[in-house]
Amino acid sequence: MPRFQFEIAIVLAVSIACSLAVFYLTRPEEGKIQLPTHVESSEEAYHGPDPFDVTKPEDIIDGYPIGADAFWARVRWSELLEVLYV
Repeated sequence: MPRFQFEIAIVLAVSIACSLAVFYLTRPEEGKIQLPTHVESSEEAYHGPDPFDVTKPEDIIDGYPIGADAFWARVRWSELLEVLYV
């Protein structure tokens, strides 16, 4: 058994307690990143429109399914082949 093992353990326990107390007392009050909650405030904060708003009219227009029955038939066959192959 090493010399002063009990004393070293006491010093380590006290230093852990002091570190936790200092950490708790000096933590920031707000803590987390504050994101804007309104669209108006985000435009004011970034001095312009949203840079990620890249939607085009073509993205919103509904398309027409081309051969939907044939597509789903192929999907069913591929799922069946996967089950049999594995």
